[in-house]
Formats: sequence, structure tokens, C-alpha cells
Amino acid sequence: MRKGTQVTLLLLAWFVLLCGVPLDVSAEFYADVYTGAVFTNQNDLTVTSTSGSTITHQNMSVNDTWTAGGRTGYWLDKMDWLGFGLDVFFFHAKAPTQLVPSTVTGMGPPTTTLTPVDWSLPVYGIGFDVLRLRVPLLRSEAFAHGRLQPYISAGPALFITYASTPITVQPKDQHDVDVAVGAKVDGGVTFLLTKRIGLFTQYRFTHFTSDLSYQNTTPGPATETFQTTYDSHHIIAGLTFQFP
Repeated sequence: MRKGTQVTLLLLAWFVLLCGVPLDVSAEFYADVYTGAVFTNQNDLTVTSTSGSTITHQNMSVNDTWTAGGRTGYWLDKMDWLGFGLDVFFFHAKAPTQLVPSTVTGMGPPTTTLTPVDWSLPVYGIGFDVLRLRVPLLRSEAFAHGRLQPYISAGPALFITYASTPITVQPKDQHDVDVAVGAKVDGGVTFLLTKRIGLFTQYRFTHFTSDLSYQNTTPGPATETFQTTYDSHHIIAGLTFQFP
């Protein structure tokens, strides 16, 4: 993964340091597993060539899909409204073959035509919940931190995408991987069934830009970069395991 390696190492080092130096003497650890649905906004695919041309494929539709993942972290004990977490998840940004308006610039006057486009990327996310807040409700002796817990979280995330050779590029035996820094925001509610096991549901928003490059020999030697920005809405539900 040639792109974003330094940023990846810095974020991972930051999280290890954060977990290794807790802000409180004691903490309530948690581990979650979840799945759900993803809805991605229409987007543009911009193909920039070192030959001087730029093609913008406009308003691509991305299929609704599924997501799955897991996260872990801790809530502070004395300030039990504050926590931190690490979140790992997957979804597929699949834009199947479709006709879209495509504008070519840099090769004379701009021209726009309907062009078939197919651009699908698997997405692996690593989210760093640098700020995680909850409201402990329905406190009792059995549920010291609240049985009902609305929460929000936010932070940077690494998004790993890859693709093999696009249909417009020769030769066909290529692939590229991109590691991009984006953002992740969550908001949901947890209900504890027992002191250690609960259910949660939440909304998630993710934002990132994928940037993949290929060598193209058609019509002549050039490097072509495929860039797309993804804004996705996730509706998820899962199990939480608490370790007070």
C-alpha cells in the first residue's frame, strides 16, 4: 500500500498510545459486532491522464449494499460519558455498467457524450473514534453506567480500496491499492439486556476519496488516475459485550 503509509502508521501509533495511557484508573471495556445496509450518494468519476486530457463521468449511481464490522474500546469510569474506540468494517461501493454524461477537457473544446461506465470498489475501513460520548440513562445498582445509552462518536478513518484494470485501460494485468484518510461519524443507542450483553442500532456517515492509477498504452503511453469521492449512509445494528 504505497499511498498513505505514513499517515496509517501515525494514526495507529496514536491509537496504541491512547489505549496504553488511559485517562482514568479504571475503565469499562466493550466489544461490538454488527451488520447493516449502506446507501451511497451519486458521484463523479474523474479520469486524469498525463497526456493532458481529463474525463469526468457525471452522476454515477452506486448500488445499495451491505456492511459488516466490529469495534472495541473503552469508556472511562469516573467520566463514564466519555470513551474511545477502534472500528473495523467493510462495504462495497459498486457502480455497475451504466450510461452517464462524460465530459472531456484538455483535448480541444470540451465535449460531452453518453458513455458506458463500470467502476466498483471494495472498501475496508479502519475508524479511530477519538471522541465517543454517551448519555447513561436508567441507572440502577445493576446498571451503574445506565441500561439505556444514547451515544455519538466521530473521528478520522482509513479507507482502503483497490481495483483491477479499468475497461478503458491497456494492458489488462494491472491493479492498484489506495489508502485514503477520510471521516466517520456515528450516532445510535444501546440497550443492555444484562450487565454484560446488549443490543444497539445506529446511523453512520462516511466520507473519503479513492485515488487509483494505471499505466495506459492506448492510444499512447500515459498514466491515468481514477478519482472518486464517496459519501455513504450506513444503518447498522449489532451486539455489544461490556466488561466493567
